[in-house]
Amino acid sequence: MQTENPHLTADQARHLTIHGSNQNEDGTYSWKFDNYVRIFAPLGLSFNETKNLYERISCPTLLIYGEESWARNPLKDGRANPFNNVRVESIPDAGHWCHHDQLDIFLARVRGFLRSDNA
Repeated sequence: MQTENPHLTADQARHLTIHGSNQNEDGTYSWKFDNYVRIFAPLGLSFNETKNLYERISCPTLLIYGEESWARNPLKDGRANPFNNVRVESIPDAGHWCHHDQLDIFLARVRGFLRSDNA
């Protein structure tokens, strides 16, 4: 896990491995999730249907991304555009799982958003 995400500590990697895997009947292990089902959106909605749903969200919305994630800045790539009232925050030294990579910074950003006039 640390090879795939060098931001994880040894304790985090151990926790995620223990709680993210199952032992099979033959003694081998497999992940609790299947990456092949992540190829398509789980709800089966088209891009336009998803965009239409996002456009209907009227409350303030916080989008957070890790600066080292494969998913880039939602303001620059257009993913933030459908939201009516969006705030985008980046987290340095974090990949896609900001809450694992920089938990304290992630929580500070979420708490700040919830305490702000925007929330």
